[in-house]
Amino acid sequence: MSQVDLKKPKCWGIFDFRAKTRLQFKFGGLLMDLACSNKDWLLQYEVHTSDTAEAPSVCRISTEGVAWQLANQQRLVSDKIPQQFSLYPIMPDRPIVCRATTTVLLLPKEQISLYVTVPLWLQLSISDVKKPLLDVPTERVSETWFGSNSREGVMSYALRMSEQLDIKPSQKQGMRATVEISIKNESNEILSLDKVNVPAPNLALYVDEVGHFCTHRITMVREQDENATLTIDNVMSCGLVNKDLTFVSGARNDLGQHKITKALSALFG
Repeated sequence: MSQVDLKKPKCWGIFDFRAKTRLQFKFGGLLMDLACSNKDWLLQYEVHTSDTAEAPSVCRISTEGVAWQLANQQRLVSDKIPQQFSLYPIMPDRPIVCRATTTVLLLPKEQISLYVTVPLWLQLSISDVKKPLLDVPTERVSETWFGSNSREGVMSYALRMSEQLDIKPSQKQGMRATVEISIKNESNEILSLDKVNVPAPNLALYVDEVGHFCTHRITMVREQDENATLTIDNVMSCGLVNKDLTFVSGARNDLGQHKITKALSALFG
């Protein structure tokens, strides 16, 4: 897979950021404004609910009279202010709970592929500093608890009604990644797919030539007992070909090709 070609005009990648420079970015529901002077950076941003599939945008604006009006504001100061920064989309930092519009029942010994579009995060970083200066969602998301009780489970994000599981890939893109979930029911019982817990932090991010984001396919297998297995497959979602994709960012927590066994409730609620 090819690396990002930073010579092409992009809304993400590595940016020169010298004094008297001001850049304004729009990624889905995220509006971000950066201004650079000789001794500091001014950073402000807001995150809103977004149903837009518009492509991200960036524009260079005047530094005169920088208005501090967005909800979240930061100031970076240094004697040697950085003159470059990197800005990359990345998968969410928590699992995503996806619900079906209508309950899906998977018969014993059957298999199905479901699809979901997952909102992306954005990381702003500078060299020689390991932790990103900013790591925020590109649209407002809701937190939820996913587990069989209040002690066993994990904090996750819940997708709104419009981003639920479907049996066909969504044409709605923008700042979202398409994830294919292959589900196999190896048990002798019907498997109810009211909701599925997608391991977003374990997925790397790729983009095609027209700007659509995608990840590796996930396979979930319901075993004969109350366990299920999870595998990050070595193929891309929607049958996309690796050579036609560009690597954007790695998984926050890379599982590799290992098969993970979990309680059934940890994947399907």
